[in-house]
Amino acid sequence: MKQVKVGSRIIAPVVAATFIIGIGLSMAFNLWRTESTKVPARYVTGDFEGRYNPADIRGSYTFGDIETAFAVPAGVLAKAYGIQGADDPAAFPVKNLEEMYGETPDGGEIGTDSVRLFVALYTGLPYTPQVSTRLPSPALAVLQENVSAADLEALKAISVQLSQVRVAETDPAEIGEHDDDEIAVKGKTTFDDLLRWGLTQQEIEQVIGLPMGSRGGTVRDFLTAEGLEFSGYKTKLQELLDKK
Repeated sequence: MKQVKVGSRIIAPVVAATFIIGIGLSMAFNLWRTESTKVPARYVTGDFEGRYNPADIRGSYTFGDIETAFAVPAGVLAKAYGIQGADDPAAFPVKNLEEMYGETPDGGEIGTDSVRLFVALYTGLPYTPQVSTRLPSPALAVLQENVSAADLEALKAISVQLSQVRVAETDPAEIGEHDDDEIAVKGKTTFDDLLRWGLTQQEIEQVIGLPMGSRGGTVRDFLTAEGLEFSGYKTKLQELLDKK
């Protein structure tokens, strides 16, 4: 039997045409994505099965992403978290909250987990926050119509006046300020502090899941730059130190 050879001049147009047709069909059926999408996981059991779960909100989400998934207006989120004068609150990344606000006076955090809690309360969805999670006082004012009076009173225990919270970019007074006698992981804790307190580089990297940053840099700033939430890692590092 005589073999039929297909030249490259024929193959190239066929491959290109197949590729274009494939993309066209994918777009027609909404399967083609030119940009990454922020779609949180859904509850898989219980009364809220099938609804988006606020526990899956990430630091990389913007207020606009949350509005799309949970119908919480970006403007409401901006008001709750004291984001003043933003031209486009929908473009505000959740992870920036940890950069804006340092630790609360009682050692808590206003960050991604705070937004998860706020969204859950606003929408009536179940969520258990981390122990260190705090809500800014403007958030309580926004939630007055969404939670019971008893729940609102209970939330005051984890609320913080934003005037009492350090704004990282405008408060240089604490830079280089360390209490050598206090072994406590805070927003100003550096990798060098962790090493001096007895952790090894290997132990630190096992906790954060990344190569350690510069010794003089703070752990919080390093994790924030990587799109990670400091509060969860802070707890793990502190537990490791407490065992030393």
